[in-house]
Amino acid sequence: MKPERAAADIREALDEARANLERVRRIADGAEIPTYANTVRALDRATDSLDRAWVYLNHLQSVADSPELRDVLNALTPEVTDFYSAVDLDEKLFAAVKKFAETAEAKSLSGDKKRLFDETMLDFELSGANLPADKKARLREIDSQLALKTQKFSENVLDSTKAFVLRIDNEADLKGLPQTAVALARKKAREKGFDGWAFTLEQPSYVPFMTYADSDALREKLWRAFTTVAAEGEFSNWETMRQILELRAEDAALLSRANFADVVLERRMAKNGATAEKFVDSLTEKFEGHFRDEWNALLDFARENGYLGADEKMPPWRVAYVSEKLRAAKYGFDPEKLRPYFPLDTVMGGMFKICNTLYGLEVKRAERPADAWHDSVALYEVRAENGGLLGLFYADFFPRAQKRAGAWMNLLSQRDGGSPALGLIAANVTEGADGEPPLLSIDEVETLFHEFGHLIHFFMMDSPEIGLRDVAWDFVELPSQIMENWCRFKNCLDIFARHWKTGELLPEGLFEKYEASKKFMGASASMRQLSFAKIDLDMHINPRRYLDAPSIEGEAAKTLAVYSRDTSEPSPSILPRFTHLFGESVGYAAGYYSYKWAEVLDADAFTRFESEGVLNPKTGREFAEKILRVGNTIDPDEAFRNFMGRDPDVGALVARSIELK
Repeated sequence: MKPERAAADIREALDEARANLERVRRIADGAEIPTYANTVRALDRATDSLDRAWVYLNHLQSVADSPELRDVLNALTPEVTDFYSAVDLDEKLFAAVKKFAETAEAKSLSGDKKRLFDETMLDFELSGANLPADKKARLREIDSQLALKTQKFSENVLDSTKAFVLRIDNEADLKGLPQTAVALARKKAREKGFDGWAFTLEQPSYVPFMTYADSDALREKLWRAFTTVAAEGEFSNWETMRQILELRAEDAALLSRANFADVVLERRMAKNGATAEKFVDSLTEKFEGHFRDEWNALLDFARENGYLGADEKMPPWRVAYVSEKLRAAKYGFDPEKLRPYFPLDTVMGGMFKICNTLYGLEVKRAERPADAWHDSVALYEVRAENGGLLGLFYADFFPRAQKRAGAWMNLLSQRDGGSPALGLIAANVTEGADGEPPLLSIDEVETLFHEFGHLIHFFMMDSPEIGLRDVAWDFVELPSQIMENWCRFKNCLDIFARHWKTGELLPEGLFEKYEASKKFMGASASMRQLSFAKIDLDMHINPRRYLDAPSIEGEAAKTLAVYSRDTSEPSPSILPRFTHLFGESVGYAAGYYSYKWAEVLDADAFTRFESEGVLNPKTGREFAEKILRVGNTIDPDEAFRNFMGRDPDVGALVARSIELK
C-alpha cells in the first residue's frame, strides 16, 4: 500500500463491495429466493476487501505518516465514509433482509446464525434505515464530515506534539534523571543534528523528565509545552472539536435519541449515557475521599522536606516529581530500579510463555521477513494448542517522527477459512542506548501485556460469522486489562524479569518494595481516569452546555472541579489532544468510561485466578472458552456470568486500587 497506489486500490475495493451489495439488493426485487447465505451472510461479508484495504491505509498513517499519504486519505475519506454510511441506510438492503425474515429458514435459525440475523436487523433499525430520505441524506453528510474533521484533529495533535523540542546544552540541567532517559535524550539530539540532549513531548521522553528532573524551571517549560499541545496557534483543535460536537449532537437528533451517548451506548453493556454516568459518579464517590487524603499527604511531605513553602501552593509541574520523592521515602522504592530487569525481548518471551501456560497459545518470531514499513518492525506468529496458525502480528515499538504517540493494537485483517489473522501491536518505548537493549519501565511492561491481551482476544474469537467477532466496547477492555495482573506476581515475574547484564532474577527485596508501593497514589490514578470518562460523557450528553459557553475549556473546568487538585494554577484539560474522543469518527467518544467499567470486570474476574492459582491452566482455558472465544455470539453480561457464576462486584477494584485504612 503506497500513496500513489492507494486511490486505485481503494476504488477497486469499493467497486467490488458495490457489486456484492447489488446482488443482495436484487433479492428485494425478487431476483432470487432469499436465504441466510445470500442475504445475512452475504451482507456481512460484502465489504471484506474494502474493510481490509481501508484499515491498512489508516494504519499506515499511524506508523508512517507523510504529506502524500495524508493527501490521499483526505481525498478518499469522504467517498469511503459515504459508502459505509449508505449501507445501513439502504432501503433495498433492508428490504432484502426483511424479506428473508419472513421465510421458514429465518424463523428456524439458532446459534450464531440467529445472533447475526438479529444483530443485522438491529443495525438497520438503529442506524436510521426507517428514516425519510432527507434525513438519511443528512446522516450520510454528517458521517462524511465527521470522518474529515476527526482526521484533522489527529493530524493537529501529531504535528503539535512533534513541533516542540526541549534542547539542553548544560549537563547540570540533567541532574536527577535516570541514565536511560539521558541516553535517549542524547540519541534524540544526534538525530536532530545537534550536540547535547533533546527532550520531546512523547511519553518515553516526557514522563521521566517530569518525574525525575531536579530543574523546576525546565519541568515547568516542558509542562507548559505539553499542556498546550493542539490548544493554540496553527494546530489548535478547539474549533474542530466544536464542530465535531455539533455534528454528533445533530446525528443523535436525526436518530431521535436524547444525545450522542445514547446513540453510541445502545449496543453496549451500559445501554445509555445515564447509566454510564451513574457508574462514573458512583466510582468517583468511592475514590474521592482517598484522593483528597493522598493530595494532603503529598502537600505535607512537600512542605516538611523543602519542596514547597509553608504557604505556597503546589505547581502542577512539580506534582509528579514530589510524588516520586514521597514514594521513595515511604517505600524505599524507585520504579527505575526495575528497568534493568525488563529487557524488551525477555519480557516478550515471558509474556508468550504465560499465554502458553494459560491459553495453550504458542507465540514465536516468524521465520519469514517482516517486510514492513520500517526496519525496526518485527513479525510474530500465534498458533493454537492444536498447532493451527491463528495469525501473525507486527511489533512496532520505537518512536519515530512519522508515527503517532501512545500504544495500541490493531486487527488488520480477520482470520477467515485457511487465512490467518493479521494484527499489530504498537508502542513508543525507550530505545536502547550505549550498547544496552531496550529496557522497559514497569508501566511499559503492563502496557505491552495489555495490548497483547487485545491481540489474542481478537485472534481467538472463532465464530464462523465475521460480524460476530466483535464485542461491546465496555467489555473489550476486559481481556486486555486482565493481562496486566500477571505483571504483579513474583512467580510470574520470575518467568521473564532478569537483569539484562547478569541474568539474575528480580531480587526478593526489590519486589517486596514494588509490591508494597503498588497502590501508591492509587485513588489519584483512578480519579484521573474517571475525570476523562466524566468529561467525555458530559460533553456528549449535554453538548449545548459546552457549545454555548464562552469557552469549552472553562465549562470543562466546572465539570472536573471534583477531580481537580488545588495547584498554583489550574492544569488545562486534555480535550484538545484527546484523540480517543475526537481523533476518530466514534472511537471512545461517549465510551471512555469503558476503561473503568472493564476494570471492574477484570479485577473481579481475576479473583478466580487468585483463588485457583494465577498460572492455573484449567482456569485459563475456561477464561479462554467463556470470555475470549465467544466474541459477540452472546451478550457480554452473560459471558461474564458464565465465567464468574454471578454479576460483577466493584469491591475487587476498590481493594486493588487504594490502601484501605
